[in-house]
Amino acid sequence: MAGYTLILAILILGGIIATLGDRIGTKVGKARLSIFNLRPRDTATVVTIATGGMISASTLGILLLLSGQLRDGLFRLESIRSELSSSQEQKQKIETELNASKTEQEKAQQRLGQINKSLAQAVRKQSETQALLQSVETKFAKADEELQKASRQEADLRDRVQNLTKEQENLQSESIQLKNEKERISGELTTISRDRETLKQKVDESEQRLIAIDKQRLELTSEIASLETAREQLIVSLEALRKGNVAIFADQILSIGVVRPNLSSAELRRASIQLIQQAELNARQLLDFLPDQAPKEPIIRITDKQIETLFNQIKDGQSYVIRILSAGNFLKRETKVVIAADVTINRQIFARGAEIATLQFQPNLAPQAIASRIEQLFLLVSFRARREGVLADTITGKVGNFPPDALTELFKVASELKSPYEIRAVTKDAIFPASTLTLELVIRQNGIEIARFS
Repeated sequence: MAGYTLILAILILGGIIATLGDRIGTKVGKARLSIFNLRPRDTATVVTIATGGMISASTLGILLLLSGQLRDGLFRLESIRSELSSSQEQKQKIETELNASKTEQEKAQQRLGQINKSLAQAVRKQSETQALLQSVETKFAKADEELQKASRQEADLRDRVQNLTKEQENLQSESIQLKNEKERISGELTTISRDRETLKQKVDESEQRLIAIDKQRLELTSEIASLETAREQLIVSLEALRKGNVAIFADQILSIGVVRPNLSSAELRRASIQLIQQAELNARQLLDFLPDQAPKEPIIRITDKQIETLFNQIKDGQSYVIRILSAGNFLKRETKVVIAADVTINRQIFARGAEIATLQFQPNLAPQAIASRIEQLFLLVSFRARREGVLADTITGKVGNFPPDALTELFKVASELKSPYEIRAVTKDAIFPASTLTLELVIRQNGIEIARFS
């Protein structure tokens, strides 16, 4: 609307100025005026030109006064062109950047899709992890309960270990007292050296088992009970020794035999009588009668009821080991010996190659020290074999045997070893209660077998 008004104003102003110019030119022409010494006609022409210039000037002035865009187009055309060129360059640059941005946006969209997939997988894995975590927490709670229970058991075990340690100290004190008593009557204890050696071996074994008390406490308790029984028997034997020389000790084996399975009643009775007769001969030998003082009557005292009880125990058709034992301590040349029969099922006690005992050895030991340690090993084997049910020899009272030449070879090999080693005693054959305990000694170093002797 402003443009139309401006055009209308310019037309009106141009018409007015043209009219004024024409009238002025007419008057000048009629008046025959002269300007700058020009002719009237030329003066009129100059006036007309001036009037036209005024029209043009007034038109341009109005346009410039009223139109800022015209002023900018007239006076700032070059700068506008320069700005337009710069704007075009910026536009192209912006369009290039926009295209790059669109490309980056598309790549970002693709990455966003991948991220969304990864996020979905992560959410799924998180759910699985959460479920696993809950399971682990449940198991941890159970494990914590079990740990607390184990801690309570450990505390109880420590108390039991302390009690066992006190019992062991008491046992050692009693052992020292017994050794002093033995030294005082050493001349009279030749015939009971077996019990003394068993007692010594028992004390040594108890000291070794204190190292592994957590694993062997039950076994130690049994051994302490067995040692207490041996101590009581030794006290009884010492009392008997003060009265005279003991020839037969309580529970000493006078004869031993194995009854085969599925024997007839007559065969079982004959086997029982033969064992009693053998016990009679062994008892006479142990009582050491003088040739002219040996009694003609049987010295074994056994009733028909005892024989019948023995027969009833073995008549079920199984294989049994029968031992005829002394029922008490009897002095030399006593003429009455009371016996008792012990019946045990003939079972396999040790399989072939079973380990019975093991001792650790340090290198560079003197031969006497090696011999002492091997003697301890044999005592330990004897004690454990007796405890499991292997029966001792009726005359020597020993369990097992080992060849002297093999023992010499073992000493030779052991004396040459330069690092710690162990010697294991294993069975050479399957062992039953009445079997002879044949051993193999195996030297092992760092878990590797070095040599075997039998």
